[in-house]
Amino acid sequence: MAKRKLSKLGKKVLAVVLAAAVVCVSVPIISSAKYKVNSRSIVSNNIHDNDYTDRKRVANCYMTDNGNGTFARVENMGDIVLIENYNSSLTCLGQRFIAMELPEFGGFWGGAAYNYVLFGQNNTGCDEGVEVLRLVRYDKAWNRLNSTSVYGNNTAVPFIGCNTDFSEYGDTVYVRCGHMCYDGRQAVMTFASRNSDGALIQVQSGITGRDGGAYADSAATFIDVSDGAVTTLDHSLTDPHAIVSTRYNAQAGGAFISGCATADALLLPGYAGQTTPGTSIGGYEVSAQYRLVFGVTNPYDGSSPNRNIFIATVPKNADSTENVRIAYATGYAYGDLPDAMTPYVVKMNIDQFVVIWENRDGYAETETVNYVFVNGSGQLTSQVYSMRGCLSDCQPILSGGKIVWYTTNAAKCTVYSFPAVNTGVAPSKEAKAAIVNRGTDYSKVYDFAYYINRYPDMRVLYQNNPAGALQHFVSFGMSEGRQASENFDPIVYKNNYADLRNAFGDDWKQYYLHFISYGYDEGRNARN
Repeated sequence: MAKRKLSKLGKKVLAVVLAAAVVCVSVPIISSAKYKVNSRSIVSNNIHDNDYTDRKRVANCYMTDNGNGTFARVENMGDIVLIENYNSSLTCLGQRFIAMELPEFGGFWGGAAYNYVLFGQNNTGCDEGVEVLRLVRYDKAWNRLNSTSVYGNNTAVPFIGCNTDFSEYGDTVYVRCGHMCYDGRQAVMTFASRNSDGALIQVQSGITGRDGGAYADSAATFIDVSDGAVTTLDHSLTDPHAIVSTRYNAQAGGAFISGCATADALLLPGYAGQTTPGTSIGGYEVSAQYRLVFGVTNPYDGSSPNRNIFIATVPKNADSTENVRIAYATGYAYGDLPDAMTPYVVKMNIDQFVVIWENRDGYAETETVNYVFVNGSGQLTSQVYSMRGCLSDCQPILSGGKIVWYTTNAAKCTVYSFPAVNTGVAPSKEAKAAIVNRGTDYSKVYDFAYYINRYPDMRVLYQNNPAGALQHFVSFGMSEGRQASENFDPIVYKNNYADLRNAFGDDWKQYYLHFISYGYDEGRNARN
């Protein structure tokens, strides 16, 4: 849990000084800006807080676009909510503080016309007359407009076991969060309310499973109503034991409890109730044709012990797991040191997204942020780029043509950004046919398409990463005797020539290198 405190001075409106502006260069080269801001007397620490291996928590730190060329930093300080406004040059325009209306902070979201802050309080006596949730609406200038209250509703403790997510459609806002039920079980609850007058429309607080879309023991939850359909995503640890996408039958804009259909975006290994430390969900978005799930996992087919970024595409009208497709944006495999951490996703428009994540080498963070652009079908449309920096529990946002987020470390607040422009290109046919590694041309023994289609583990990990596939072949595939080209079968080559068997024995890599350097030019046969 992030540590936060305000000095007495910090509870007043304070000036914030822009300390430095540093231009970073990522590899491959793409300009990305990093800005450092000192917030006097305000102490918190959110670096790397986005990753979860057990349960996703309610975030303390947020950003929101104000719609007038400025954006705001919003942070839960424990007993008060901090608001800082910045202009497009990342100069702080001033601070203010919002009072906690109930003791527990349940999350923030910046909608199209409103800012929402969710508060709550415990109800351990299971009293239906206790206000357990209060959603407060503000305009973009942070003037309080109205609020929505939820009483009782099977909630003993709010905001337990997972994060909080928001979405809106017309005059209706939907909120999905965790809670502890009266019987002591953790579950998700959802409510809808009207923005214009704060009226509560409907609450779902019981546990229904697949039949109603309310799951017990959910480690992470998301909701999206942006296209008029009410859909959710849950990292469900019991029933179902899966990353499950739910589509309610009702249209957005009012009540939503009217039956539903589900599709498993990713089945979880092990048994119901077992946590899955290799798997976490970082984002859920809806494109023109698909529901898109962004997360990280150890591929369950055994192709890698490393955590890799996956993108699951669920057809909008899917009622089962049929036609759900999973692709990997990274290809860390056996022998590769990094693991990918829980990603973020930013929706730039209905069919363009950017996925952002950190790597970890063992227990050490790399202090590197990676990002890649993705289309509405879940396909990569750029190379993977890197920049120096860190992520935090602050969801990056799109503001002023940049992807922006911040980290805190004691009294230092660092705001990061990079251009929200896909300056890269999708892997081309030439890139997919890449055959040169460290000066050696492997075209005589290696073909990208053949390699990934012959071996399922290579297809899972490297279908979007030609350079990674070649690196795996060079580092491991040759030593394992894998055939990577129709024109070169290492077993045939070894069996055909006694002089090579005598020289190399079972050192498979040497057969490939010999064919590249001598065998091909000598006309030796390496295929059936």
